[in-house]
Amino acid sequence: MENTQENSPEDAIDNEIEFFRNLCSELCKEDVNLPTLPDVALRIKKVLSDPDCPTEKVCRVISAEPVVSASLIKLANSAAFAPSTQPVTTLKIAITRVGYDIARNTAISVAIKNTFDPGKAKHLALHLKQLWKHSLKVGAIAYVLPNKPRDITPDEAMLAGLVHDIGKFYILMRADNNPALFKNRATLDELTALWHAGIGKVILETWGFTDEIVQATDEHELLDDRSPRAANLTDVVIVSNLLSHIGKNSPYRDIDYSTLPSFQRLGLDAEQIAKIMTHSKGQINAMIQALS
Repeated sequence: MENTQENSPEDAIDNEIEFFRNLCSELCKEDVNLPTLPDVALRIKKVLSDPDCPTEKVCRVISAEPVVSASLIKLANSAAFAPSTQPVTTLKIAITRVGYDIARNTAISVAIKNTFDPGKAKHLALHLKQLWKHSLKVGAIAYVLPNKPRDITPDEAMLAGLVHDIGKFYILMRADNNPALFKNRATLDELTALWHAGIGKVILETWGFTDEIVQATDEHELLDDRSPRAANLTDVVIVSNLLSHIGKNSPYRDIDYSTLPSFQRLGLDAEQIAKIMTHSKGQINAMIQALS
């Protein structure tokens, strides 16, 4: 007779722990089947890394990816870049308006969204949609955040914000082969929070991201790092990530942000934090909408 008895809560927890234990083992052995950036995204990333590359050549490469082209034109016409100017209708003008670095960020954001496409897995789609919206918000906040160290450009900060949770995307896609994991959202979120930074570090190293962005991804959950050092990109991502959670349902609602080391290194107090989220709200929302 077939056993139709459902798994107990204890069995479910054991299943989740086993899933992450196997994932950790694969990472330690460097035996992880990591996703790769699509070829067109790699070509765009390469050509945009050369500030002297002619705009015509950049346009030819980007036009091979219609979604990136459309996203760039949409972004160039958004309130973040064109609050009161004539609408952009061509890719060349869009690239000229937003710049090569933002064009690169747009290409990478589209590539990430395509790489972690849930397909027909509806239970996975909602998780990924929420995660992608959060990533866009962190990237947008990092872009507008004041008091960044002088060697960190808004574009680099934005890119670091966009990819800081890349490990969560990978974990969720892997978990799709184990639907039972999605029955206990709290436990899945807890275990994902525990492992995603290290996994994200490995993915970004594989994708050839800068050491600074890899480090920011690996360390963005270290909220209480009080080591005596200057502010860096990790602090920018930590601050942007926490600011993205401001609201009544925030898991960090009981924390006084201005007491955290990263906020102190960037010289941000409670009054400045409130001003950032109020004065930059329109620009942040415009960037999120344009890249969604």
